[in-house]
Amino acid sequence: MKNLILSTMLVGALLAPEMALAWGPEGHTVVGDIAEHYLTPRAKRQVHKILQENRLGDFEISSWPDNIRRTPEYAERYPGNGSWHYIDFDTWLRYDENFELKPPPDGQNVVDQITRWQKALMSKDLNAEQRLDALRFLVHFVGDLHQPLHCAFRLGDMGGNMIPVNSFTGRNYSFGPETPMDYPPSIHSTWDEYLVLEMMGRQRRPTFAKTLINDISPEQLHWWSQGAPLDWATDSYWRARKQAYRWANGENLPYTWSRPGMDLTSENYIDARVPIAREQLQKAGVRLAHLLNEAFDPGYAAPAKPASKVVKEAAAP
Repeated sequence: MKNLILSTMLVGALLAPEMALAWGPEGHTVVGDIAEHYLTPRAKRQVHKILQENRLGDFEISSWPDNIRRTPEYAERYPGNGSWHYIDFDTWLRYDENFELKPPPDGQNVVDQITRWQKALMSKDLNAEQRLDALRFLVHFVGDLHQPLHCAFRLGDMGGNMIPVNSFTGRNYSFGPETPMDYPPSIHSTWDEYLVLEMMGRQRRPTFAKTLINDISPEQLHWWSQGAPLDWATDSYWRARKQAYRWANGENLPYTWSRPGMDLTSENYIDARVPIAREQLQKAGVRLAHLLNEAFDPGYAAPAKPASKVVKEAAAP
């Protein structure tokens, strides 16, 4: 039995970079649900025309680009689509806060693909199937961009895919070394799935999405709708560098690729990182809606900055 477990872990380790690809299905569905809430009526009609009976957050829409990776049909139709889910910004380089990150020139990265598929949706030349593909790519890639470890890597670790995690002990979700897993856990899959499951607890997806929507302030709605995909990727990069790759006390996570790996607890990592993951999902939903509104509603304007509240002091008696 031990040999079987060891063999399974070895195979899983080889496959992990292919399997731990983005926010898990829960994260992508929530991003789609948040975005749908912020669509203008005109944009919503156009989206529903493309999706028919589906919704943005449905698995077959929001996770479709993961499901077609490296399948023969789509490898031919969309060559190189496997590299569209991330962008490699190196945390080891001595960037300062004003350093300008630049995508590689080949366009085969998540930043350029978001721009590509938004423009495709604006085109009048696509048939129904092509428009559906364009929408599914855009929904998914905006979610991917906001998973911090899709915008950063450290010493060739493939966005944390090669940094193993031995256990995760949160307040709502936990696993240990003996827990059956689809693939060996890593710090990347921690951000893809485990932090999302931890913050969801026992809430169902629609309830969880509504909770996140209700916590988005008008000020956040305004600021998160500013900028462009490269700006958002840069923000995700700094989230990875300063938070995803560090313990709660600010020290760097270990660099070792050897198992069993780290033991993550509420105290040393999880509680400090759940709020970051939560906000990244909220940002992704708001920004996806912003891009879709731009694509489908000519009269759309980004949410305005709320007027400052002026508190008038009562006159002294």
